[in-house]
Amino acid sequence: MPNTRQFRISNSTEIRNRIAEFLGKKINIVFADNRVIVGNLTAIRPDGIVLRNMRLKNMYFPFSQLTEIYFDTLEA
Repeated sequence: MPNTRQFRISNSTEIRNRIAEFLGKKINIVFADNRVIVGNLTAIRPDGIVLRNMRLKNMYFPFSQLTEIYFDTLEA
């Protein structure tokens, strides 16, 4: 049975440098006030990201609002 592992990026510089790895994947975004939004990363802009939420609405979030990104991966 595969195990689930959580992958987290908590550094704003690392988020900007590695965000392209998650394009097209379902991710969780944590904001400074501890709100979390889940959705598919659909686009990356120079100043932020576009996430499609579970209601299929595209939402834009500037990098300045993001404190952490995480997602689950399967291990064999």
